[in-house]
Amino acid sequence: MDEILDFFRGKEARRSRRAFSRVGWAMTAFLALQVAAQYPLLFLVQALAPQWLDYPATAYLLAAAATYGVAFPASLLILRSLPGRAPERRERPRPAAMASLWLLCMGTVYLSNMVGLWLVDGLGAALGHEIQDPVDSMGELPLGVSVLVSCILAPVAEELLFRKGLIDRLRGWGEGFAAVASALLFALAHGNIYQIPYAFAVGFVLGAIYLRTGRVGCTVLLHGGVNMVSALLLPLSQRLGEPGTLALALLVLWAIAWAISWVFGRRQILARELPRAGWGDGETWGHFLVNPGATLFILAALWVVVRYLSL
Repeated sequence: MDEILDFFRGKEARRSRRAFSRVGWAMTAFLALQVAAQYPLLFLVQALAPQWLDYPATAYLLAAAATYGVAFPASLLILRSLPGRAPERRERPRPAAMASLWLLCMGTVYLSNMVGLWLVDGLGAALGHEIQDPVDSMGELPLGVSVLVSCILAPVAEELLFRKGLIDRLRGWGEGFAAVASALLFALAHGNIYQIPYAFAVGFVLGAIYLRTGRVGCTVLLHGGVNMVSALLLPLSQRLGEPGTLALALLVLWAIAWAISWVFGRRQILARELPRAGWGDGETWGHFLVNPGATLFILAALWVVVRYLSL
């Protein structure tokens, strides 16, 4: 009992819970406004141009407008009320280094996606029905719309919120903790079991790159480059037929091999540097998870995931 009381008492414990709760409220606002902001936009379209609703891309664009025009700015405004400390800006990575990091990010996505697919197959078998991948529906969108949202709007907004916005405000508890916590929130914000595993993995890698370079512009470019594979390269490869499909498959295999070799090639450096990152102790993680804002967001995100599984 005394240990539980000690967990909640103390000036530092209260400071941590207040800060983490504010982060949770920002994430909860992001989750809620993605849905709530669509209704007035839909009302305007129905009132002013109902014929637009006949186009498949309209609903997707309304969701994008609510997400990137309302939910992300509101979440950033809430986060800005917390003090933040950006990592030191270092020399901009050269093109060859950016290409290497792009392959690392892409390889991380596909490796973790394999784990996600195994998880989804197991859940689908347990539930007795196939679980739909939301990314599949993007193949029905016009190419320009898909590229605009996936390769420009999403990378800019998500990197400003989940990398710069969150990491700047969490790194006071340890850079490793900030990278993992921001990646966890990034994964849960996707709201479906297909994307959670690879969103967490690539979110952690992008967080580490931001902490290393201090340049969110680099992570925006890398994020856009990763999304470009499914939003642009995949449709183009399908139009080219078998040669295009083969070329894209070879690129993915190269990225996976590059990610594995990158980690093994730097294992001694990683073994030396990782323990110094500050990953947060049990008390820190307890304060991060057990507070009004974060607890509400996590429960809401898990409800969205469970609801998606039942569709």
